[in-house]
Amino acid sequence: MKFSIVANPKHPRMEKILTKVVGLVEDFELESDTAKIVGLTGVPIDELSGDVVISLGGDGTLLYIVSKINIPVFAINCGGVGFLTEIEEAVDLFPHIQEITRGNYELQELQRIDTYLNNLHIGTALNEVVLHSSKVARIQGFEISIDNSIVDSFRGDGVVIATPTGSTSYAMSLGSPILYPTMESHIIVPMAAYRIGARPLVIPSKYDITVKLTGNSEAVMVLDGQEEILVKIEDSIQLKKSKNPVSIVRFKDNFFDKVRTKLRL
Repeated sequence: MKFSIVANPKHPRMEKILTKVVGLVEDFELESDTAKIVGLTGVPIDELSGDVVISLGGDGTLLYIVSKINIPVFAINCGGVGFLTEIEEAVDLFPHIQEITRGNYELQELQRIDTYLNNLHIGTALNEVVLHSSKVARIQGFEISIDNSIVDSFRGDGVVIATPTGSTSYAMSLGSPILYPTMESHIIVPMAAYRIGARPLVIPSKYDITVKLTGNSEAVMVLDGQEEILVKIEDSIQLKKSKNPVSIVRFKDNFFDKVRTKLRL
């Protein structure tokens, strides 16, 4: 089995961590920025060809990887919370690498959201798509439709459309329920809505979501906390369940343990 390795180059101990991981695998390749950490030559992330990608970092590193390539990811947490990752960097990594090499693991498929601006596909999100006012402390109007039927209209700071995976991220901080990661659902979460009755809405992921601006002339859209995209009041924003889910290497179902330990419930 061939491993592709992508690491967070800003981590203060990454050279030591990466050196340890490289010593545990036989057939591997390094992403370009990752290779620079240890003075080697790598390949661009979109040209990685491994059977499994080893992610060294936190949830942000994993999100960056899946935004660029669609290869199963084995995520090792070297950061903070690391809710999406599978194991901690401090444990003995060798047995886990061996289990993957032998095929003794499962792939958990996590649904994503395809995002369209004026019918042009602009990106895919694993956690969430966020629309918020383009200026600080300036309220914006949003109209939400599901399969062409208006279901909500409110003024507020913004709106989050999240996957079940994203229900433990930004959406959770806004009062979203926590969903099991493989549920076929999406969550629509108003952000600081100027209306007492505004509440998160959970819908089947088979439905398409359309968002229109009804207040100020422009807003900002962000996919998985990455690049900001300016949208205007005349723009059409559509969100659909992606046909290309993300595959994450799992050894067991430890979701509820993570909810208890990492989210401190």
